[in-house]
Amino acid sequence: MRNLQCWRIPSTVLQQQFNKVGKVETGSVALRAIMRSGAGGSETFQMGSMPQAKQHVTSGQMHRGHMPPLTSAQQALTGTINSSMQAVQAAQASLDEFDTLPPLGTDAASQAWRKNKMDESKHEIHSQVDAITAGTASMVNLTAGDPAETDYTAVGCAVTTISSNLTEMSKGVKLLAALMEDEGGNGQQLLGAAKNLACAVSEMLKTAQPASTEPRQNLLQAAGNVGQASGELLQQIGESDADPRFQDMLMQLAKAVANAAAALVLKAKNVAQKTEDAALQNRVIAAATQCALSTSQLVACTRVVAPTISSPVCQEQLIEAGKLVAKSVEGCVEASQAATNDEQLLKQVGTAATGVTHALNELLQHIKQYASGGHPIGRHGEATDRILDVTENIFSSMGDAGEMVRQARILAQATSDLVNAIKADAEGETDLENSRKLLSAAKLLADATAKMVEAAKGAAANPDSEEQQQKLREAAEGLRMATNAAAQNAIKKRLVNKLENAAKQAAAAATQTIAAAQHAASSNKNPAAQQQLVQSCKVVADQIPMLVQGVRGSQSQPDSPSAQLALIGASQNFLQPGAKMVTAAKATVPTISDQASAMQLSQCAKNLANALGELRTAAQRAQEACGPLEIDNALTVVRGLERDMQEAKASAAEGKLKPLPGETLEKCSQDLGTSTKAVSSAIAQLLSEATQGNENYTGMAARDVAQALRSLASAARGVAANTTDPQARNAMLDCTSDVMDKSANLIEETKRAIAKPGDPDSQQRLAQVAKAVSQALNRSVNCLPGQRDVDNAIRTIGEASKRLLADSFPASGKSFQEAQANLNQAAAGLNQSANELVQASRGTTEDLARASGKFGKNFNDFLEAGVDMAGQPQSKEDQTQVVTNLKTISMSSSKLLLAAKALSTDPNAPNLKNQLAAAARAVTDSINQLITMCTQQAPGQKECDNALRELETVRGMLENPTEAVSDLSYFDCIDSVMENSKVLGEAMAGISHNAKNSNLPEFGESAAHTQEALEESVQMMKEAVDDLGATLAEAASAAGAVGGMVDSITQAINKMEEGAVDEPEGTFVDYQTTMVKTAKAIAVTVQEMVTKSNTNPDELGGLANQLTSEFGELASEAKSAAITAENDEIGSNIKKQVQELGFSCTGLVTKAGALQCSPNDSFTKKELIESARKVSEKVSHVLAALQAGNRGTQACITAASAVSGIIADLDTTIMFATAGTLNRENAETFADHREHILKTAKALVEDTKLLVSGAGASQEKLAQAAQSSVTTITRLADVVKLGAASLGSEDPETQVVLINAVKDVAKALGDLISATKAAAGKPHDDPAMLQLKNSAKVMVTNVTSLLKTVKAVEDEATKGTRALEATIEHIRQELAVFSSADPPPKTATPEEFIRMTKGITLATAKAVAAGNSCRQEDVIATANLSRRAIADMLHSCKQAAYHPEVSKEVQMRALRYGKECASQYLCLLEHVLVIIQKPSHDLKQQLASYSKRVAGSVTELIQAAEAMKGTEWVDPEDPTVIAENELLGAAAAIEAAAKKLEQLKPRAKPKEADESLNFEEQILEAAKSIAAATSALVKAASAAQRELVAQGKVGAIPANAVDDGQWSQGLISAARMVAAATNNLCEAANSAVQGHASEEKLISSAKQVAASTAQLLVACKVKADQDSQTMKRLQPLTQVCCACSSQAAGNAVKRASDNLVKAAQKAAFDDHDDQAVVVKSKMVGGIAQIIAAQEEMLRKERELEEARKKLARIREQQYKFLPSELREDGQD
Repeated sequence: MRNLQCWRIPSTVLQQQFNKVGKVETGSVALRAIMRSGAGGSETFQMGSMPQAKQHVTSGQMHRGHMPPLTSAQQALTGTINSSMQAVQAAQASLDEFDTLPPLGTDAASQAWRKNKMDESKHEIHSQVDAITAGTASMVNLTAGDPAETDYTAVGCAVTTISSNLTEMSKGVKLLAALMEDEGGNGQQLLGAAKNLACAVSEMLKTAQPASTEPRQNLLQAAGNVGQASGELLQQIGESDADPRFQDMLMQLAKAVANAAAALVLKAKNVAQKTEDAALQNRVIAAATQCALSTSQLVACTRVVAPTISSPVCQEQLIEAGKLVAKSVEGCVEASQAATNDEQLLKQVGTAATGVTHALNELLQHIKQYASGGHPIGRHGEATDRILDVTENIFSSMGDAGEMVRQARILAQATSDLVNAIKADAEGETDLENSRKLLSAAKLLADATAKMVEAAKGAAANPDSEEQQQKLREAAEGLRMATNAAAQNAIKKRLVNKLENAAKQAAAAATQTIAAAQHAASSNKNPAAQQQLVQSCKVVADQIPMLVQGVRGSQSQPDSPSAQLALIGASQNFLQPGAKMVTAAKATVPTISDQASAMQLSQCAKNLANALGELRTAAQRAQEACGPLEIDNALTVVRGLERDMQEAKASAAEGKLKPLPGETLEKCSQDLGTSTKAVSSAIAQLLSEATQGNENYTGMAARDVAQALRSLASAARGVAANTTDPQARNAMLDCTSDVMDKSANLIEETKRAIAKPGDPDSQQRLAQVAKAVSQALNRSVNCLPGQRDVDNAIRTIGEASKRLLADSFPASGKSFQEAQANLNQAAAGLNQSANELVQASRGTTEDLARASGKFGKNFNDFLEAGVDMAGQPQSKEDQTQVVTNLKTISMSSSKLLLAAKALSTDPNAPNLKNQLAAAARAVTDSINQLITMCTQQAPGQKECDNALRELETVRGMLENPTEAVSDLSYFDCIDSVMENSKVLGEAMAGISHNAKNSNLPEFGESAAHTQEALEESVQMMKEAVDDLGATLAEAASAAGAVGGMVDSITQAINKMEEGAVDEPEGTFVDYQTTMVKTAKAIAVTVQEMVTKSNTNPDELGGLANQLTSEFGELASEAKSAAITAENDEIGSNIKKQVQELGFSCTGLVTKAGALQCSPNDSFTKKELIESARKVSEKVSHVLAALQAGNRGTQACITAASAVSGIIADLDTTIMFATAGTLNRENAETFADHREHILKTAKALVEDTKLLVSGAGASQEKLAQAAQSSVTTITRLADVVKLGAASLGSEDPETQVVLINAVKDVAKALGDLISATKAAAGKPHDDPAMLQLKNSAKVMVTNVTSLLKTVKAVEDEATKGTRALEATIEHIRQELAVFSSADPPPKTATPEEFIRMTKGITLATAKAVAAGNSCRQEDVIATANLSRRAIADMLHSCKQAAYHPEVSKEVQMRALRYGKECASQYLCLLEHVLVIIQKPSHDLKQQLASYSKRVAGSVTELIQAAEAMKGTEWVDPEDPTVIAENELLGAAAAIEAAAKKLEQLKPRAKPKEADESLNFEEQILEAAKSIAAATSALVKAASAAQRELVAQGKVGAIPANAVDDGQWSQGLISAARMVAAATNNLCEAANSAVQGHASEEKLISSAKQVAASTAQLLVACKVKADQDSQTMKRLQPLTQVCCACSSQAAGNAVKRASDNLVKAAQKAAFDDHDDQAVVVKSKMVGGIAQIIAAQEEMLRKERELEEARKKLARIREQQYKFLPSELREDGQD
């Protein structure tokens, strides 16, 4: 048989997977298999024989290519592991050598730095090792289950945590190794241990790869190696957490769990063997296998975290592994129960499972015991803790009497336990004194407990009594204090221990967070967020060493109050920056792209937040226990600092004082300045607290002083160590030591002052000691390098400036030019030095020293030059100015040096840089002022300046040569020009000569002559040109020559088409406004030309010239308007219309010239009128084109007007609703309209957005937006009105609320449209745009309010609340309008203002009632009334305040109190709103105080209104005031009627002469007389009334309201009757003259005037003094109408009435005489004529009788309503 040849070909591998449910995949089974050698080696094949079956299993050798593809999460984890391994390898490579330390001294500070740095490094390494072991344990736990269910992001987070902490740890290890070597330790061993840990981590990461084929046992083994290496590293640094016994016990307990689990697995195996169902059997086997794996995993975790078991995160991981074991045990038991019913087997399984659970519980209990501190709490501890916790619960349960009483029972039991424990201690105490103290404490505690029990009984009996609850709270506080006193030492020790643990965990958590933040930086997408996080990390990193030192100090000195307080202070200082870092970290997490890094940072931030919470609680409780020792501790610290300074001085003398690492002269100098300010601030706080006598706060302030002084001492030592000058170094240390001494004295004095609060002697001593500290601080700062040089420079300036105090200055011997040149050079040097000083103040101390020295030298040089300038021959006034400026420069220089000194000590202080810049500017400005002044004082300078100014004026005259400046003729002007030209030439030659020879006085005189000659020449030339031009123009106009004008117009038209040279400066609106004005002026000129063409054609030439000039201006503006128009189309249209107007103007000017040449040519005149009509038409076209360029603005104006109409319509609707007449239509309900309202309101919001955006868009879009918004608000108003009507007239208040809501929206839309119009076309930073944004916000607010109102309007429980909220918002908006500086559109009188304030009083009462009742209907009524009352008051207040007669002071007062009144009322409404939402008795009681404040502000408001009128103020409700107003109104009505008569003329006479009609003129004259007389009569009656008030017969205020009111009513009715009768008289006279009424009506009207006037007199006579001057003036006026009056002074009105009656009667009589009666000649016709006449006579008589009866009835009825005075007079 042929040998078979086998080829190596690809094969298909069958691989075991975890149980997994999925879809079946179809494929070919004809796949190549693997061919391997059999178990017995190679065999031969023979014919006819069959080889035996070959069975062979190969495991652990699967090729990686046979594995399923990695998921995206696994790929991400692979990337994370690879990058982490690189980081770990880099860290491992860096551990070959340790850091190099700078040279350190041997003084106490250097030794302390070395010790603290070692402690900090050990702490950081410990916390980083904690994180590494916790991360390792987390990896073990997370990778335990099915790979498909593994959270690979969390695994990546653990890997990231390990690598980032290992990287940071390597840095700390290198520093610690260097320090250990320096101390004589073995740093190399530490580096070796760290390398081992890095190597173990690297190996573990290799086995954790998702693609790794190594068995899981390898990962567990690698994890255990990491734990072992961690323990070795911690032992190297002496930071091993637990003693070996504890760790051994931990491992034994973990192994016990494993052994118990092994027993369970065996029992489960028995179950599997007895189970026949293969599926169930497999399930039991799988569960048992999982149980074995989880226990081995628990053992591995225990090995990992045992060295760092003190870390909470490590404890969590071990507990998590325990939970997995418990879960697997449950699964094993469940699988066994499902697989068999054999009770014996199940019982064995149950027993084994119980054993596992028991072992697991022991392990967890062991961990928990260590977590609590590893030792029992003590006999007092548990009871004390319970007391403290329960008292906290009582405090937080205020308001719940039942809960408080329940907690009080628990508290009583706890205090009973504590009392018994203390008594037991006392009985077992051998020291009698201690026993007595314990029994005394127990008694105090028992007494406090008894008081608390009594208070609890009272609270239980009266659960609603707040007083009883308060008593119980106070009793609980007393019990808490007694507990603290009884168990003070034990409590304090426990609290300090808790604080130490909390501080350690907080420091560790902060270290982890910083490491996570640094690692996440590379994947952060937001640099700003990362920068903020880094900044917060730096601040926390500076605080961590202080916290670590506090923990170490407290642990090393457990009984030291100083160490404990240092820990408390460090903890409190750590809280704020820690919280900021947590916030920054949480804000940064979403911006990190790497999920693992983001998760790590998030977890670290969460852990830090929890640690900070525990630290805050622990620090607060420790502060309460240790607080009273603060002052003593601060004193101890300060005395210790003083000793440190003395030791540093001794070390410096020996040459051993070295700067600490990181200390430079600049840094320490800045730290010294900063700490000096901190000390000053802390001392001020200390003095404040000591003055108030609060011991607790004073202790805290003393602690702050000690901390600030510690920073000061450190900075001072650093400065001294970096200073090479021994004298300066000793000065710095001595001054700082003096500061410490003075500060210690201050703290001692503070302690004495606290013992004697309020003692003036103590306070005085305290102030003196504080002043001494301040002086010592200043001396310390002045010792800084650079500061001394600045002080020297200040002294130099002061010494040099003394020369300026001399009365006279000797001559310098230098010329003015030399002195000025020296001064300029010195000024430049001083200015340069000032700039260098500013730069140096931000640099090093050497720079500052150098710059200040140079500044002082340059100032000396400058002052020398200034004194030389002052010694120049000049006036006393000029010399004084020079000296004054030099003094100013001296002062500015000193201020500049002081500012530089302050900035150099504290570069980060706010405003110091601004102050320095301002001081430098002041120096420069004062130098420039001196140089300018000296330049102006130079000889000839004033003359040159005057000449230049005059020449500027003259140039302006030449630019406008059309105005006359003198009366000289043309030829006289030419002669004057020639003469002055000669003078000008001579003067110019003098200028040149004297300038060359430096003859400055002569140079000035020549300049003056030049100016005079040139000015006169220019004036003469201008006059000549003007004269010539006028002559030519007159000649041309007289000749009708208008060619020049036509050319000017044509030229202006052509210029419009030329390209723009410069960009226009104004906006389109500016040019539009000017063009409109000019176009209207053209229209006026054209109209005047038409007029003059008929009256005076000679003036047409001047008008044509004016028209030409006006068109030139219009064309110039049109060019700019076209450029700035919104688009080219509008611009070209404007130019086109202006061009057409120009062509029409050309025709008009031509016709004007032609008409001027032939004034009588009617045809030319018609042509001119036609041309004028065309020009006017073209002007309208120009205006229309301008209007089109601003379509959007016009649309806004139209829209605003439409919205105003909508608001007025809504006001009317509110009136109907208030009256209860707004009825529903049909049977509709509000639900029928709600959706439509909401939809329309949302549409309005969209329109609002378009409107706001339209301000920056085109005019077309703005117009569309404005029109759309008006359409929508109209729809909204209509649908809301329908909705309000559907609510029914039985609920008017709710209707008003709804309509008010839409009215607010309409008002806001109106304001928004106005703001949009103002902002259209403006840039984004224009104030109008800001106003637009504010208006848009108000609009959105009001629409939102409407939507809320619509939704709540049918909700009986909330509609009142919603109405009140809307009213509050409305009042806020009204208050904003009131507070603006815009004046109101109209003014009001103070009386109207006062009337409006009365509504507030009513509204306040309503509001208080609504607050007490809390009924929704009362609240709605209050809301509506409040809205109306406050709005009316604010409007009338502003209108009255802006009255022209009101002074500025009174105006401001009224506006202030108006605002205050509205604000107080707003507070009242807000309080009512709070009451409605959460009613309580206390809140309701506060309503009275709110209403009183409103009443007080209303009183102030009324007083302000009284001040507006001064002493003439009156009550508008006073009947006498009403009467006077009626009189004045009647007088005004009569005067108006008289003016109407003035305008009447007799009707046109017919062509035939009719002499009878001349009586019409008499009628008119008589009527006019009566009107004038009655007007004077009413005014006199008004004066009579004032006289009555002045005499006291009528009160200025209505004290006798009934009597005076009656009299006033008589006067009022009489005045009204006079006015009405006079008006009827004028109407009758008008009708009679026009031929429309009879003379009888005229006579009747005149008699009625007389009768009503008589009544007026009677009303006045009732109270008036008959001898008064007013009455004497009144009677003559009324006698004309009163027949019974015998006084001769009344002839005026009587004569007028009589004349009118006579004229009318005469006219009627003459008419009757003129009537021709035609008598018929026939008998029958004659008899019929007689009968008809008799019939007519009888009918007229009957009508007359009926008219008399009717008149009698009217008078009878009127008599009933007349006042008593008039009735009695009538009877007489």
